[in-house]
Amino acid sequence: MPDHGIVKNQDSPHAKLKSLDLRAVHWTDGFWAKRFRQCVEVTLPHLHQLMADPNWGHALTNLRITAGIESGEHAGTHWQDAWVYKWIEAAAVCYAMTEDAELDRLMDEAISVVAEAQEPDGYIATQITLRGWERFQDPNHHELYTMGHLLTAASLHHRSTGKSRLLDVACKAADYVWDTFKGHDPKLAHFPINPSIIMGAVELYRTTQNPTYLDLANLFIDMRGAVPGGRDLNQDTVPLRQETEVVGHAVFYTYLYAGAADAYMETGDRSLLEALDRLWHDLVETKMYINGGVCALHQGLYFRKDGPKWGGQQVHEAAGHPYELPNSTAYNETCAQIGCAMWNWRMLMIDPQARYADIMERQIYNSILSGIGLDGASWFYTNVLRWYGEEHRLFSNDGYQRFQPGDPAHRRANICCPTNLLRTVAEWHNYQYTSSNDGLWVHHYGANRLESEPWTFTLDTDYPWDGEISLHVESAPHGETSMLLRIPSWAEGAAVIVNGTLSEADVTPGTYIRLTRCWNPGDEIGLNLPMIPQLLEAHPKIEATRNQVAVMRGPILYCLESPDLPEGARVSEIQLAGDVEFTERYESELLGGVTVLECDARHVPDDDWSGMPYRPVTRNRGETLRIRLIPYFAWANRGISEMSVWLPTY
Repeated sequence: MPDHGIVKNQDSPHAKLKSLDLRAVHWTDGFWAKRFRQCVEVTLPHLHQLMADPNWGHALTNLRITAGIESGEHAGTHWQDAWVYKWIEAAAVCYAMTEDAELDRLMDEAISVVAEAQEPDGYIATQITLRGWERFQDPNHHELYTMGHLLTAASLHHRSTGKSRLLDVACKAADYVWDTFKGHDPKLAHFPINPSIIMGAVELYRTTQNPTYLDLANLFIDMRGAVPGGRDLNQDTVPLRQETEVVGHAVFYTYLYAGAADAYMETGDRSLLEALDRLWHDLVETKMYINGGVCALHQGLYFRKDGPKWGGQQVHEAAGHPYELPNSTAYNETCAQIGCAMWNWRMLMIDPQARYADIMERQIYNSILSGIGLDGASWFYTNVLRWYGEEHRLFSNDGYQRFQPGDPAHRRANICCPTNLLRTVAEWHNYQYTSSNDGLWVHHYGANRLESEPWTFTLDTDYPWDGEISLHVESAPHGETSMLLRIPSWAEGAAVIVNGTLSEADVTPGTYIRLTRCWNPGDEIGLNLPMIPQLLEAHPKIEATRNQVAVMRGPILYCLESPDLPEGARVSEIQLAGDVEFTERYESELLGGVTVLECDARHVPDDDWSGMPYRPVTRNRGETLRIRLIPYFAWANRGISEMSVWLPTY
């Protein structure tokens, strides 16, 4: 069986962990089986329909016009082409799992249009060609961003189908970009602002073994910040190897760091890894939300700690200053968390530390899945942590309800996050396991079956609602080898049982437990991860959460939403006791099936405020009522509502 995964790093000399084949893991039941099925049956065809609709998605139409198949003008954004490429990537992975002949036909149909739209010299960007604009005049035209997604999609399509037509298009495009940029022209130094092409070029190198494509990726890494005139928005003021703080647009910087990690796996350039480690700590320790969000600001000014005293650079969709994490105005673009998870996956393969998988888990359950409606066909672009209902003032790309692509109110939001979420859900099975010289690594948990020679086993669990995990071995390597299972950082009191005997191996939260033995068919591993609801508080410098708490149970962040309150009560009027006790219950008919937390809370009406934003402290202790908390990712699926992750305590 081939062993080529989402990241084809089996031959990468500086990757300690290696991806498994796309087909090695199949969801069998439960949370992720349901979501993958919805991805294949609902989201994938829905987004193809919109992609092909000339009045809504425009993306395929733009390519058809460029190819001369139709007549018309370009419609949509500068990054419209990427919709098609990300859809093909997701479709290729779904095809690898389902071998659906109709899906293969739809991909061939789209790829034929892409191939015919490509210019003879390899250039392809409908936003420029159809408008008759000169190439590479403005980084904001996103030519390299769309071509970057083309390179990734082509690599995954070839990996899934064995076909080469899209791969040929990608190689021709990459050759053109190399010929254009290899001279390090200072006028081109600040391209690309959204550097998806770095990941794409490395993946194309891994697929073809053409070293020019690795050189192309390193060229764009080296150009970052190398010429004066860069912007903090684009993480382009300081060369990456000298950078000490995360300042820019969250998709730009996460794609940059993920691409640099890819390059490190091939070159072993320690200066890159040292920079990525510094930046990881800066982001995770001072600029990340409790839901894993990494994009605090809609708009703002950034003042570098080592920069001038006055001034500052305009940024948007960006990480803010340390601990600048507002709740009701949080941006947290869905694609930002997806980019961050991709970066952490690559860091994990370089250095197998559980902290990287912990971040991925926090993001997938709490700030990535929150971006897609439970119907599989509606989306959020931003992911706030507090919402005041219909009185909430909207900022850029906010919405009172989840949007449908094509809605005129969300023309910008109808491009990047739907297809990015699509490919992330489609590919999540390939993030579960890796291999190394040490053995097999288990990073995430969901009911699945693994068939990756010489390993075959099933993993049974109702995760993330239940922490009981059972692994049943059917075949294993000959001789002694290790299985390494992640113990999440929240899993205090975790225990591992092998063939009915409690393991004496070190079970420390936030690490991997190493089980080394000669494995035999019939062996069983039981992993118990206690899921006890916890109250979490924030760093005192995060002013928006002072004297408030959030609730997590296992990997799931909870929130209070107004449909779960008695009539007349508002979310802002609810307080939790510091010693609150929760009742846990799985409700199969609520929000697609979720575990809810119920507790007593205090209701203190706030209807006495008038005239001024301040008043003397009142002694109203309110009344006790019963409330229900739901998983944050499932909010806004019952109409316009109020919601808060953080609740005051008494």
